[in-house]
Amino acid sequence: MARNYFKSYIWLLETLQSRGHLTLKELRRLWLNSSVNEEKKELAPRTLSNHIKSIFDIFGIEITCDRRDNTYYINNENEIGGSDIRNWMLASLSLTGLLNESVGLRDRIIFEDIPSSRKYLTTVIQAIRNETVINVTYQSYRKPTPENLVLEPYCLREFKRRWYLYAHKDGDEGPHMFALDRVLGMEIGTEKFTLPKTFNAHEYFGGIYGVRVYPDMKPETVMLKVSDMQSKYFRSLPLHQSQEIIEETPEYTVFKYFLTPDYDFKQDVLSFGASIEVLEPEHVRDEIGKTVRDLNSIYNG
Repeated sequence: MARNYFKSYIWLLETLQSRGHLTLKELRRLWLNSSVNEEKKELAPRTLSNHIKSIFDIFGIEITCDRRDNTYYINNENEIGGSDIRNWMLASLSLTGLLNESVGLRDRIIFEDIPSSRKYLTTVIQAIRNETVINVTYQSYRKPTPENLVLEPYCLREFKRRWYLYAHKDGDEGPHMFALDRVLGMEIGTEKFTLPKTFNAHEYFGGIYGVRVYPDMKPETVMLKVSDMQSKYFRSLPLHQSQEIIEETPEYTVFKYFLTPDYDFKQDVLSFGASIEVLEPEHVRDEIGKTVRDLNSIYNG
């Protein structure tokens, strides 16, 4: 049910963002003509009120009615860019709304599918915002049977077409990672929890490259020598937020990073083949070199 409403939330936000102040009558007329409204149902005042409340509860976006002319509008639009989740929401909704209203474009614009966003993303966001526990049935790839867990959701992170929830469960000191595509069932519980004052998601992931936080690994300086052609791509889309240019020549660019060179980082470095050389730290260079030698022995005997 939440997934169906999510489309309505996107439609309402996109409509108000693109058209500005609108009366209930105007919103109802636009809703009747919207392709999102597949059943062509009327937009009841109570339904609109519920959507407005849910949008604020989930995303922190405030839709207000101006009693001077009875028009609805986004009240805190100037603040929206200051929040990552609001920024993500509004960055995607305009295109989504356009595609919903322009059926002919659907076969000409292709998105990367993120299966884990279909079922539980809005439920998790709502639980995070309201600081409410969630009851989850979770199937880890490392365990033969599912677990029933009560989790305190701390934050969400998207990485390589998957959404990951970081949540606290009994017996753990800090948050634990759960991939949403491994969730078999989820519902919001009744119990509240308090997010630790010391927890900050941006600081928590500050030097992390992938999705796992390794207690025994610390961020360190990493230097990559990148070919001229590949460096152009790195400039337009940095490999990590800490990326700095240290040296530039017509043949290559040296980039500096401060991160945890974990499994995901090393896999990505290897994916660029001979266009990237690890200059330091030495242990990462050695690990990449060993993997290259192992691959060479597999393919060349």
